[in-house]
Amino acid sequence: MAQYIYGRNVIVSRLKEAKDIDEIYLLDSFKDKSILSLINDNKVKVVWCKKSRLDSLVGNEFHQGIVAKVHTYEYYDFNKLIEGLKDKEKPLLVMLDGVEDPHNLGAILRSCEAIGVDGVIVSKRHTCPLNSTVAKTSTGAIELVKVSEVSNLNNAIRKLKDEGYWIVGAEANNSVDYREVNYNDKIVLVVGSEGKGISKLVLDNCDFKVRLPMVGKVNSLNVSVACAVLLYQVYNNRSPL
Repeated sequence: MAQYIYGRNVIVSRLKEAKDIDEIYLLDSFKDKSILSLINDNKVKVVWCKKSRLDSLVGNEFHQGIVAKVHTYEYYDFNKLIEGLKDKEKPLLVMLDGVEDPHNLGAILRSCEAIGVDGVIVSKRHTCPLNSTVAKTSTGAIELVKVSEVSNLNNAIRKLKDEGYWIVGAEANNSVDYREVNYNDKIVLVVGSEGKGISKLVLDNCDFKVRLPMVGKVNSLNVSVACAVLLYQVYNNRSPL
């Protein structure tokens, strides 16, 4: 099933990765020479349009004068992901338990790409699918981060533990300050939904539970913000100044 993605960063990332694009719809006044050159290099069909046509394709979202028709985003095979990291000294994975908001998922992928995360693992149930909103929010990171979909997160955790990974869950209760953990090992960072957090079974399978200190009156952070803070702590731990 085809879908429409939009925005310059999103489509440029896909073009640079040489991933399939059926055709690209451009505003009739579009003049970005670097993007036009990329389109030409990839030999993608171009359809020149009025703004009203582009608006109708993406539901009046802010498309920046460029829309692409693509096939549904494909997930990366979980076993292949793990196998490809066997020789890496300290791989870093992110597992999402119940993140259903496409804007949160897109923002998390953006942070993962910035920090060099090796892959993101999501459940087939109660997780936002990879779509155009995720792509736009990720500013193109969706094309660069390997996202694996699994039927059961706990089965995935058991396999990861067999491969020597430590599972670190973000949890406010019965947890330690996130700065107390040493992340210089094979790490899977688990974050849950804003409303419910990490499910009990997944939480029970975590080796460490970490919390972000809250000294203000608001008692939680947006899941994408919390994930970014934790990822940068991993980075700081592994690459101190």
